[in-house]
Amino acid sequence: MNTKFLILVAFILLFAESNAQLSSYNDNSEYGIAQKISDKAKQRNLGKVHSESAKMRPTAGKGGWFLRYEKGWVYYNPNNQNAFAIWGEIMKKWATQGYETGWLGFPASDHSNTPNRTGAFVHFDNGSIYWSPNTGTHFVGGAFRDYWKNKGWENSPELGFPKTDEMEIFSNGYTRYQQFEKGTLFWGPDKSVTYSNNSNTTTPPNDETKVLSFMPNLISGAEVSIDVTEVIQLYGWMDLRVYKGNGQEITDADGKSFSLFNIQKKQPVSVTDYNLDFFRIADRHYNISQSDIDGNAYLRITYWLNDKDVTNSDDYLKLENYNGRWNYNGGDHPYREIKLKEIVRNGIDKKYLDIGSDGSDKVWISYYLTIK
Repeated sequence: MNTKFLILVAFILLFAESNAQLSSYNDNSEYGIAQKISDKAKQRNLGKVHSESAKMRPTAGKGGWFLRYEKGWVYYNPNNQNAFAIWGEIMKKWATQGYETGWLGFPASDHSNTPNRTGAFVHFDNGSIYWSPNTGTHFVGGAFRDYWKNKGWENSPELGFPKTDEMEIFSNGYTRYQQFEKGTLFWGPDKSVTYSNNSNTTTPPNDETKVLSFMPNLISGAEVSIDVTEVIQLYGWMDLRVYKGNGQEITDADGKSFSLFNIQKKQPVSVTDYNLDFFRIADRHYNISQSDIDGNAYLRITYWLNDKDVTNSDDYLKLENYNGRWNYNGGDHPYREIKLKEIVRNGIDKKYLDIGSDGSDKVWISYYLTIK
């Protein structure tokens, strides 16, 4: 056989054998995992392998591997088949919870800096550990973590960084609490997460029932033409809804939810000062709790107001002081939104004024809100 041919065959076999040992990203053999751990250590500049161990070792948690380096550890998470770096105070905190065999499970992210404030975090299979220089190192999990995440993590103006771990209590049906920089969260088996703006409390908010009252004051309007001011012939509706901070509606004390007035276009009503006949009911009352107030419950007032001109060129009177718009009652309507915590709570009625206008014609609607 040709010598050159034999040399070529040997070279091909050698090349194939050497390439068979190269791992790919999806190689989860022991060799492939070792390569992922090594790559992660280089990426995060963890230095050389620590003198205590010359090679990676299996974790107590099934399927995992780890290796210690001079500046930290790298753990292979068998659940997502990735390697993650962890070190410092967060590593120590994770150790107190039993490493990967504890409730947190394996690391699911690298040790990372918080984006807008000085701090660091690592996410795990079942929770997170956060560190900041002012609050120390604490874990967050379960319903508290979900609530905190939805509020913006450490950037939340209501919470900030955690300053304690989740703690046990037995008070008014609540069994857990956790304090943050700016508030405290409470939870119980039969209760949703409840917020208190007291960051040092260990006592759940008093859920004593309070009454939110809506009381109409006046409705007035004017249609301005070239030489004369005429009474507005109004049709349309005004709708009031009250919601918890999570968006769940709170119906009125009678269990109802309906518009305060709804005037048909074919039967417009003249607007005169202090004409309260527009309102279907003099007062509206809603049963709320302190936790609703602290939890950013709010009321939303939506209008669709029109002036039926004698010329039949009806004018839409747009709400001037609106917070946003929403798709409601068959259209895109502006609304006024007021948080319950903004309403005076000491029994003094707080007066509000809404104005609808098309630039010249106007309608004024005022009302009182109180919480007792």
